[in-house]
Amino acid sequence: MPADGSGVQVIVHRSDAYSWAMVSRAPDARLRPYVSDYQGYRERARGPMRRLQPPFDGIPMIVTFGPSIDIINGDRPAEPRSYRSFLAGLHDVHVVTEYDGEQMGFQVNFTLLGAYRFLNITMSDIANRVVDLSDLVGDAAAERLADQLRDAADWPARFDLVDRFLLERLHRGQPMSPDVAWALKSLQASHGARTIGALSRDLSCSRKTLIQRFNAQIGLSPKAVAGILRFAHAVDRIRAADEESWAELAIACGYYDQAHFNRDFRRYSGRTPRAFQAALLPHGGGIAG
Repeated sequence: MPADGSGVQVIVHRSDAYSWAMVSRAPDARLRPYVSDYQGYRERARGPMRRLQPPFDGIPMIVTFGPSIDIINGDRPAEPRSYRSFLAGLHDVHVVTEYDGEQMGFQVNFTLLGAYRFLNITMSDIANRVVDLSDLVGDAAAERLADQLRDAADWPARFDLVDRFLLERLHRGQPMSPDVAWALKSLQASHGARTIGALSRDLSCSRKTLIQRFNAQIGLSPKAVAGILRFAHAVDRIRAADEESWAELAIACGYYDQAHFNRDFRRYSGRTPRAFQAALLPHGGGIAG
């Protein structure tokens, strides 16, 4: 619901076990190719709060104002790490986040175009990794951003602050190469249905060259990105509560059959589609981990 005339939207959930307020506002129009959305949050939980973070075609950056968040990569479950402010590279494995008590922070979801321009690094270096924000933007910039967000008067001021921070940094960044940007857009438009052979033919380049460029500027191969997009499309339909059978959903999302659909769900989320659906938290609260 709108909180005031500032464009800020607030969703609140309260229960005996946990409560949260999710605050959102559209990024500055100049950021639209680079940032899909912003979200501020404040949460309280009586016990440990775990959430599943499945793969998607974006790069989240989190700045917390309070206690750290524990993060467990699905491919390294025995290696949890704690972070205050961090960025997660493109993942084709799930992540579990956990905190105990209270959390408050700000999340920026970069598009893949935006993440490359914001970071200007070889993106495969952070694929399937969570990296401390100070290691990517420097200690001073990361600390200043966290302090300013924490001390801001209200949420509209925080959104304005992040707009300015990103516009200044993205202005200095280098854009993704046109061929990789075109191939990525084509994959996204087809929800991962385009093949690497078709993409390389359209671009008049070899499969090897396209894979190398994807790894450098996106983080993973075109085939891996296609798998994430197909899975994310299925997740969107499950979240929308569309009334359809699992077999129909599998075919509609580009899977050969329900068995392949189930296999990908276990790979990307660690659970079956039905268990995934049952874990959805109310009021957009995410997925219970």
